[in-house]
Amino acid sequence: MLGDLRYALRVLGKSPAFTAIAILTLGLGIGANTSIFSVVNAVLLRPLPYPEPSRLIIIRERTDVFPNGSVSYPNYLDWREAQRSFTDIALLRRDNYNLSMPKGGREPRQIGGARATWNFLSIMGLPIRIGRGFAESDDRPGSAKVVLISERFWQERFAGAANAIGEQLIVDAVPREIIGVFPNTLRFPRNTDIVIPLAERRAEEGVLRRDNHPGFSAIGRLKNGLTLQQANADLDNIARELERKYPESNTNRRIQTALLLESAVGDYRHALNLLLAAVGCVLLIACANVANLQLARDLSRSKELAVRAALGASRWRMARQLLTESAVLAIGGAALGIILAVWSLDAILALSPSRVPRFHETRIDLPALFFTAVVALTSGMVVGLWPAWRVSRTASLTNALHEAGTRGGSDGARRHRVRAVLVVTQVALAIILLAGAGLTLKSFWLAQHEALGFEPRDILTMTIALPAARYDKPEKIAAFNSQLIERVRALPGVESAAIGVNVPFDESEWDSSFHLTGTPPPKHGQEPSAEVNVVSPGYFHLMGMPILRGRDFGPEEVAGRPRSIIIDESLAKRYFPNVDPIGQHLDDNQTEKKDPPAMTIVGVVPRTRNEAPGEENIEKLHFPQMYFCASQFPQEENSLLVKVSSGDPLSLASAVKREVQALDPDQPVAAISTMEKNIGGSLAARRLTMTLLGAFAGLALLLASVGLYGVMALSVTQRTRELGIRMALGAARKDVFSLVLRQGVALVALGIALGLVGAIAASRALGSVLYGVGSLDLGAFVIAIASLAVVALVACFVPARRATLVDPIEALRAE
Repeated sequence: MLGDLRYALRVLGKSPAFTAIAILTLGLGIGANTSIFSVVNAVLLRPLPYPEPSRLIIIRERTDVFPNGSVSYPNYLDWREAQRSFTDIALLRRDNYNLSMPKGGREPRQIGGARATWNFLSIMGLPIRIGRGFAESDDRPGSAKVVLISERFWQERFAGAANAIGEQLIVDAVPREIIGVFPNTLRFPRNTDIVIPLAERRAEEGVLRRDNHPGFSAIGRLKNGLTLQQANADLDNIARELERKYPESNTNRRIQTALLLESAVGDYRHALNLLLAAVGCVLLIACANVANLQLARDLSRSKELAVRAALGASRWRMARQLLTESAVLAIGGAALGIILAVWSLDAILALSPSRVPRFHETRIDLPALFFTAVVALTSGMVVGLWPAWRVSRTASLTNALHEAGTRGGSDGARRHRVRAVLVVTQVALAIILLAGAGLTLKSFWLAQHEALGFEPRDILTMTIALPAARYDKPEKIAAFNSQLIERVRALPGVESAAIGVNVPFDESEWDSSFHLTGTPPPKHGQEPSAEVNVVSPGYFHLMGMPILRGRDFGPEEVAGRPRSIIIDESLAKRYFPNVDPIGQHLDDNQTEKKDPPAMTIVGVVPRTRNEAPGEENIEKLHFPQMYFCASQFPQEENSLLVKVSSGDPLSLASAVKREVQALDPDQPVAAISTMEKNIGGSLAARRLTMTLLGAFAGLALLLASVGLYGVMALSVTQRTRELGIRMALGAARKDVFSLVLRQGVALVALGIALGLVGAIAASRALGSVLYGVGSLDLGAFVIAIASLAVVALVACFVPARRATLVDPIEALRAE
């Protein structure tokens, strides 16, 4: 084998052009596969960093409208008591917290964390690094205020010192004692640096309402020997019993379960599998190209191999030598592919969804290198198989010895057919990728240009969460908000400012059922729902939303008076089709007061799009929208929106931040961005799929055209004598041109026909990632065919024209 390797290196070194082109072609195909497999491995395949992660199950509530809704706290208590399938179930919610330290020295900031029941970390199977975890006594109303911090935060703030245990953190203006440090392997919920017990939330009136679903999720650990299907059946029995006991809140409510990993990345599984299939097509095209190069090179080596056979070399010995040469090419391609994959990862990560941390854990690790090695060796076998098989055939060697002064023969015709099949395969695969890229490009364009209902340009966004311990009355919240808006509006360069809750593209969602005052109550479980937004006066002007009917919020909306609301045009058309909605009333179900006065509709505005279209989100439900006035319904957490008169909105962030901390030095701001960036971020998954498919389609088109050019050029070279005789007998140069061009066009036409069949099948697989585009979109298919046809025509034109330049005398003399 070492002798084979030395000889392979010497032979390949004597053909540097062939070797370089083959390694580059394989490197492009292998590199694309390595980079995408690295993403797939990080997102879908790498196990979660918990003991027996396949037993960790996310549990949510399911209705006909919400397939994956949040959990009611009273329902959770009943689940936990009645279930028999889990070792235990915890309840938790991801939150952001304002953080400061009593000793000062650092400005306040917002930190990601979770509020969870005391058994959360034990269910996750994570040990405490130092200190202790939560005890059940820590999770009762009135218990001492404690907090767990992450190892990452421990290193950052306390340099890993053991005396951090017992220190205090000010979390949402409440001093809490640090009792333990949990490992960085806790990645659920995402970006969790502190965990707080549920404790006082257990006594809140809103949380204790069974019909309230305040963003909680449940997680359980399956008992050994039980399946997810058995757990589903167990929980559904509990849900049916709760429906019988509490029909007002639990009618048609069932339970949705999913593996923890699937709940985190399931939405991206299909798109990533499609990308993996796409790079597989690119690799096949690359292998076909190198196989064609090998076949062309085989022409010049056929007599050498035949002589070696005649001198006693066994057919297996020569086949092994050719396979060794192919393996060397594949190893060179793998090395180049790894370099290209490492280089491309930064670009892929920049396009990846920022809300999914597993995308950003992508790296070229041992599984990726093993995958690359397998792909490289397989590619080497594929490209070397035909030459190796050919030399193992006695007829091929005999033909080579007898082809002393002639060209062609049955074996030459067979080689030509093989090269033609490879070209047709390349063209077919390129059509599939081009059609897929065209569909995703059109889908992305439609999603990006879907009507928003507002004007996103020049808007600075940030979030401000006021701690309930300091702002414990609605009057305090309203006073802070009004002062802040007034101060920000006075800043140079600010055109307008407003606050809002559940504003477009803020990664939050708030919906509620509603009832038209004076109409019969709907059946349980069939109540209409709308998205709830809470905004300050001037919000609609800032967002470029005209008041279609009625008026904007103004001085009339003050605390203590019956609430006013503004509805969107979809709610007006659906529920007030034949009457003017202005002055109509809805029941006020957003209060704990008994028998509150009805809310009056004072205005109608356009419907806005709040999330990326076509995703598995609230946008697909097409809920109508209703707006409350912030002065009558103040919220602790708001988005601050600032419209700038000119320039980059982010340039005003520091000035706005100073105004916030001038009102409250301990109040941080977070999620500083612009509305346009938020919209772009919501399309990250579509952008990633579109960009990569487009890149792979372009690469496939390039490789297919190069392969076609190579086959046509070789054909002209082999047919020099024939073409010379034709012209010597009177054939016109245009006839020779047409003859050669028809050969290439025939191959392309057959490849396009076969590719269209595959493209139709592939487009159906793409259906779940497309928006506003049918799987048989004619425009995308026509563009794919036209693109390949133009490039293929150029690839055929050059060899066909060269054929017309053959000198009949020189061709005949050479023979």
